[in-house]
Amino acid sequence: MVLLIAGDLVRSLVPRGFDRRLKLLSFVLFMNDFGRTLVTVYLPLYYLELNASPLFIGIGITISSGVSALFQAVGGVLADTWGRKKSMALSMAARGVLLVMLSLSATLGPSFVTILILFTLSEATNGIFLTAANTMISDLVEEKRAAEGFGIYRVAINLGFTLGSLAGGLIVLYAVSIYLMTALVILNLAVTTVYLGETWSTGKRSPKLGNMLSVSRDRTLLVFSIVSIGAGLLANQMGPTFALYTTQEVHISKQFLGYLYFLNGILVILFQYAFSRLGLRYRLTSLMAISVGVQSLSYLLVGFSQNLLLLQVVIVGLTIGEMLQAPSGTAFANRLAPYEKRGEYIGFYSWCWNSGQALSPMVGGLLLSIFATAEYLTWYVTFAIGGLCFAAYLAIGIVLRKSERPRSLAVGLGS
Repeated sequence: MVLLIAGDLVRSLVPRGFDRRLKLLSFVLFMNDFGRTLVTVYLPLYYLELNASPLFIGIGITISSGVSALFQAVGGVLADTWGRKKSMALSMAARGVLLVMLSLSATLGPSFVTILILFTLSEATNGIFLTAANTMISDLVEEKRAAEGFGIYRVAINLGFTLGSLAGGLIVLYAVSIYLMTALVILNLAVTTVYLGETWSTGKRSPKLGNMLSVSRDRTLLVFSIVSIGAGLLANQMGPTFALYTTQEVHISKQFLGYLYFLNGILVILFQYAFSRLGLRYRLTSLMAISVGVQSLSYLLVGFSQNLLLLQVVIVGLTIGEMLQAPSGTAFANRLAPYEKRGEYIGFYSWCWNSGQALSPMVGGLLLSIFATAEYLTWYVTFAIGGLCFAAYLAIGIVLRKSERPRSLAVGLGS
């Protein structure tokens, strides 16, 4: 199986046969994440300049991430009722207004509370935008190629993240980063409004926010999404927890830490699409299980890492897990969804996954505090969380193979 997967990867490095609107949407997503990364990567340092304590910084990041996750579920409801393009355009317009206010605040009289509130509100509108964009991708690609489409999405945002991280580090005044993000959101709004066609006919439906929870009646979606909270928590340990541990315990420099994250971004840009195509031949639940399994083993290695070479191996392993997970999870939710509820299903899954990611810095910080005298034990707990998610994803696949769902639905899920 390993040789078959390797062969698939080599033959499928370049996307082919997709709607041209997917290319335009990928450009919009790239610009969105490029502008957002200019601000978010260095936001904790800006909070420090505003005399916020590390505790409040962590709480602030958790709040903004959690709100963004919640509004991804809201975005699913709006995408199914307003339409994908309208939801994207209106959320970007609202975000543009909020970012103008954020820019003025950062220039005239910045305070931690004001910046946090405005940034959190802008992240809420970005959550709506992201789910609407994801749902539009599901409209533009054949169902069996959904993982490929979401893989292209991952390439676009990772390219934006990588270049945005580099560019943000060169900007001296933090307010300038906010100005640039604001300008890019307004540019994206213009491109979306003028050039990006609608992909969904809404009829006369009106938004019902209760629908963001009603989809949980699908037990498969509910169980899968709950497991994905743990998987999201696992995946995001590569962020603050990994950074704190490796700089304080392994004593790597901030420059080398930056190189490790850059390595992650470059690998995703080069190989994400190829990994996404694995969803055409292998069960999505199996790919999700493998993804958390690889990440778990990689985190376990962190506890034994006392040299730079092993940390690079860790990053490669974490990146492989990320590339398997990112498109497969969204494609799974898309495959489960009735045609008229794609946005709601994708939004609910995204809410759960990103909630796990939002909790990750707080959980990681708590573990590092509990194991203050033996911080390497943090990675043993992380490994255990990954092991539970691994078993759960495999179990979901087994149940699906024995379920009464139509065969056309089961293909790619657990068959």
